[in-house]
Amino acid sequence: MIYRWLYYAIARHLPNSKQPVVGRMSRNFRHWCCKHMFAKCGKYFSVNRGVYIGSGKHIVLGNHVGIGENFALHNRILVMGDNIMIAKDVLVLGGGHNFDRTDIPIMQQGSKPKSELIIAGDVWIGTRATILPGCRTIGQGAVIGAGAVVTKDVPDYAVVGGNPAKVLKYRRVE
Repeated sequence: MIYRWLYYAIARHLPNSKQPVVGRMSRNFRHWCCKHMFAKCGKYFSVNRGVYIGSGKHIVLGNHVGIGENFALHNRILVMGDNIMIAKDVLVLGGGHNFDRTDIPIMQQGSKPKSELIIAGDVWIGTRATILPGCRTIGQGAVIGAGAVVTKDVPDYAVVGGNPAKVLKYRRVE
């Protein structure tokens, strides 16, 4: 609980990791807070300025994971593999509201539970991508283009983009 308070009160608002001198201290302090908040984290991960990750207790990070500025995770259980790059302003949404009944206002119908998102290794998620609850897995070696709205699972080595995101091509596997 104390680490969450430190993160949201102080660490989240410290300068960007790329700022000379103070950026390194900021990155280290955010790393220290997140290391205690996350369920599990590997070696060499970086959480940048303005990142919102809820309580953090539903997050598992692999090795060499970089999370860009203003990343936001809402109502998701997040499991990430190794070597993942997430650019700035990425939004990951889960759960949602129930809205099936018309005799009850939507705000009184309750919400759906947290959903899990598994991101395999060697993935790059571009700036301002949005990942919606319909996406449960992002495959090994996938690339999600900037501004993409991902509504369903992404296959291994796929390059996806657009709204809704579609497979544009596949990375060459050697």
